[in-house]
Amino acid sequence: MKFFNFGKSKSSAPSGSPAAGSSVTDMARLEADEGPPPQCPFADMMKNPRDHPVGTRCPFHTHLAVGPSKLADSVTPLVVVRSTHQPSDGTGALLKDIGGGDRIREFCTRFYARAFEDKVIKQFFFELDGASEHGQRLADWIVEKMGGEGTPWSDSGRHGGRQAAHHQAWNSFKRHDAVKGDHFQLDDTRIWMRLHFWAVRETGVADHHGFMQWYIGFIRHFISVYERKAPAYAAESAEWSANEENIALYKKNNNYMADVISPMRPGYGP
Repeated sequence: MKFFNFGKSKSSAPSGSPAAGSSVTDMARLEADEGPPPQCPFADMMKNPRDHPVGTRCPFHTHLAVGPSKLADSVTPLVVVRSTHQPSDGTGALLKDIGGGDRIREFCTRFYARAFEDKVIKQFFFELDGASEHGQRLADWIVEKMGGEGTPWSDSGRHGGRQAAHHQAWNSFKRHDAVKGDHFQLDDTRIWMRLHFWAVRETGVADHHGFMQWYIGFIRHFISVYERKAPAYAAESAEWSANEENIALYKKNNNYMADVISPMRPGYGP
């Protein structure tokens, strides 16, 4: 699933880190010799993203101060032509208004840091690189879909690798044998959306009301590709992390969303 896992490319690795196309064995050997590759500070779950100093740069992107918004209260339409999403001048302007593509990369990095700790979603990951690399890949795709900053996803050489990545995620060695090979189900997609919107909120991007409303529609459109019932839960998923009681219960349950998971699915127990 494009949202769940992306295939690697050489351009997704920061300078000085192992090439993103390295094999599992090569990555493990390099980490043993040199330590783990550098990560974006937003991947550190011990830190609050909102406390990170602006005007700095990590190996992956720049953390910029965001100026006054012109579109915070605007309504940007989601442009879909014959069921296919299209970038527009409006979405390109919206991307610029939130601070540019690196704001997307910040919350995607945070999302993957959380996804790696979730009892269910972590089972789909088959790459050994970290939240920063995963976050950059997803963010490049989103930025390209919005327009205004070129085509970072296509330029990276990852275009067309979606199906192979899906197959690897569905058949990840981390999954229970009884569900290995199963495609993404409703509970998988609901957990994914909740974690994703939580990251948007944690990094402050959700404070931009105009972006958040457009982005809920964007996720609603694309999540339907993977589970036809999932779009109905997009708004609920976006609001879930606004309730501190939900967050507290999730953490108390060891990063497990018991309210959406079918206990009958092997490997999905707490």
